[in-house]
Amino acid sequence: MKRFASHYLLIPAVGYMKQQVVEITDEGVVRGVFSLTEEIESVEWMPGVIVLLFESQMEEIKNTGMILKNIPVFQINLPSVSNQSSQCFNEYLQEAEKKGEALFPYLFYPFDFTSMQPVDGTRHRLLR
Repeated sequence: MKRFASHYLLIPAVGYMKQQVVEITDEGVVRGVFSLTEEIESVEWMPGVIVLLFESQMEEIKNTGMILKNIPVFQINLPSVSNQSSQCFNEYLQEAEKKGEALFPYLFYPFDFTSMQPVDGTRHRLLR
């Protein structure tokens, strides 16, 4: 079990949320999300944005070549749901699990936090 935190967490169907911890299994599947309220020893801080993607969305991103206008999850203006608890993310995870779908954490860095969009040098990688 590993835990990662970043400036923002994004689930494309839900929106952005500030400073959340993503807990993943040894297989790399997201198991849970909770707020980062203080420094926690077992959490690895990652700069940028962690995006939780389904396997089909992962394939879309692999095929973009990181051309910004082609990254599907950033083509729409997504809301910030920071006024809600991480419960909305966990409910989404539970619904995905019921459907037999797994979410995987991708880190996008560097990232423009003003426009909430990737920048020219943004890279992405699967967190494991």
